[in-house]
Amino acid sequence: MFEKKKKGEDIPLTWGDRSERQKHLESLWPKDENGDREQAVFVGYVPDFNNEADFAVNMLTAYGIPAFKSYNNEGSLGKLMLGTSAYSASLYVPASMADEAKALLETPADEAAMEDAFSQTDEP
Repeated sequence: MFEKKKKGEDIPLTWGDRSERQKHLESLWPKDENGDREQAVFVGYVPDFNNEADFAVNMLTAYGIPAFKSYNNEGSLGKLMLGTSAYSASLYVPASMADEAKALLETPADEAAMEDAFSQTDEP
């Protein structure tokens, strides 16, 4: 099951590697008629507190909309130093999916469904 590495053999470290995430995003991103990546467009600012920006990116991806976040100003430095940015993250999606992404981001959560999910317990 596991192969023992020989002495001096490099072990590739890819988990959490930014290049792996970039490759995954590239594979999801739509192409135009020339085969080039579609233009990324700004869809809004998402607060970075409590991982809201990551939740927004993951939600859009779950709905089939590739997305990424970017930090403006000194936002990435704050993220590095404090674990969160005082500035909101900018959210980008492909141009052809921008309207759908905005609609998803503006749709409030279904509170009844959330209450049902939280009211069910694993207890017998």
